[in-house]
Amino acid sequence: MNLDLDTLQSVSHYIKKQMNQVKEDLVYHVDTIDKLQYSRGKLNALEALLQDLKDLQKNEENIDDDSNT
Repeated sequence: MNLDLDTLQSVSHYIKKQMNQVKEDLVYHVDTIDKLQYSRGKLNALEALLQDLKDLQKNEENIDDDSNT
């Protein structure tokens, strides 16, 4: 999977923006246990997605470094 740097940064920025929105919702708008669990699950999923993108980027850099040697 080859993503150019601009696309990767845009996706990462969008994910971080969504994470901030969920955090704000957790602080100001959660009033039931169900909403709390949903928001926590959504936040965990976004964090995992962001980490996966970082891992993919590192793997691509390692593959590129290996092919250049």
